[in-house]
Amino acid sequence: MFASRFAICCAFVLSPMLATAQDTASDSIPFRRHQWAAQFAGGTTFASLGALRFTAPDRAWLLDFRFTGGHAHDTRYAGDTLLSDGFSSNASVDTRIGRRFYQGRGKSVVSFQTVGALGGYTHNCGGTTAPIAAGGCSNGWRAGVFGELGAAYLITRRFSIGGAATLAFTYQKTKITGSSGLVGRDWAYQGSVQGLSFGATVYF
Repeated sequence: MFASRFAICCAFVLSPMLATAQDTASDSIPFRRHQWAAQFAGGTTFASLGALRFTAPDRAWLLDFRFTGGHAHDTRYAGDTLLSDGFSSNASVDTRIGRRFYQGRGKSVVSFQTVGALGGYTHNCGGTTAPIAAGGCSNGWRAGVFGELGAAYLITRRFSIGGAATLAFTYQKTKITGSSGLVGRDWAYQGSVQGLSFGATVYF
């Protein structure tokens, strides 16, 4: 009983201080309610395009699309004799939707955290065309959750640059089809660090 009364008293005493601190933090954030922003980012293996919709100076909804892809061709000779001719290609797109929270860190710097859900599609193909034709493709989808930690430096009130690190936990299901007619199905859970991304944001 005493502990409960003590906690209630502390809450009443500290609430004005917490409100003042929160107001101070909010005042240092240059965003406004109903503001829109466009976000362009990329890392070593992906590029992304997204939009932000602020519901308060320190909170916004994020809708983001991440793209990865590549193609490689490998040809090997021994003298004038063709030993192998192979290729590999991959493409992936993820859609992310989440809630972002901002904190002011001075006149021109804000930090942020984002939590949300993601869903995506992946495609991979590989094989050889010589000395024999063989290979296969896999197609799959994934869904999961992600968390993001980052910061941005506001060069002006309309433009910022920054970076973020992302963690994700996903479930993926894949169908594999070989040139011989073999069909396989795989599923997997995966936790991953999706690496650092650097980007720019334009505020409207």
